[in-house]
Amino acid sequence: MRSLSVLLLLSLTAAAAAAEGNLLLNSSFEVPAVQARTAESDGASPVRAKEGTTSWAHFQSVVRPQDKDGGQIIIGLTNEIARTGKQSIFVDFQNVTATKRRSFLMTDLVPVKAGQSYRIGIWGRLDRKRPLTLDQRRPYLRVEIEYFTPDPENQAGDTDNRNELIPGRTYQLFFVSSKWMEYYTTVRTPEDAGFMKVTFRWETGKKPGTTDGVIYFDDASLQAVAGGENPVPLDPAASKATPAEPEEHETQKEKP
Repeated sequence: MRSLSVLLLLSLTAAAAAAEGNLLLNSSFEVPAVQARTAESDGASPVRAKEGTTSWAHFQSVVRPQDKDGGQIIIGLTNEIARTGKQSIFVDFQNVTATKRRSFLMTDLVPVKAGQSYRIGIWGRLDRKRPLTLDQRRPYLRVEIEYFTPDPENQAGDTDNRNELIPGRTYQLFFVSSKWMEYYTTVRTPEDAGFMKVTFRWETGKKPGTTDGVIYFDDASLQAVAGGENPVPLDPAASKATPAEPEEHETQKEKP
């Protein structure tokens, strides 16, 4: 079980961020500073910010010993482009032919209110020289939201999942190289929730093919929705659908 001091630190840092509306610290990925595009494996990770100044707990590509072939996903920080500040994170699919190849960015436990609606977002932009395109096997952005009780050892409710194809669907581009576009979704916490954990995943799907290109992400956010408190209790028996493949599951999105 986490110590009271750690939980207090989480609550205090989240409260400071909440004063600006965003519950995530280091949401613009400014720390640590880099001088060029630098991979996570070389130390360029938002997790490495000073304790108490970042909400990120994990940032990595998942490569098992049996996954040596089939390409890889390189992630890290760059100062080449940014929506705000000077830095963003990059996700580089390097001729990935393997299926279910993935990388992810995960928050620590973020204190939240029970029965409250929250808006979760992140801005993305394709690389001009190596954009991910519709005529190749498209990867996707998956957002996973987990809930925990005030005792974070216990999970609250079911996990929510959302996904969006990159760069979009056959009939509609979403992420482009000419401007930043925000992906967002809204969730409501269970009635017994005290903490939330958000994971942004970048994955290749089950279909065969090749995925090659770079996309940048900046300005992640987790914000309480004004007036999002619902006086009607949630039905604990209500079931949630298993997340479908991106081609079959529409998600909310917003243009700047």
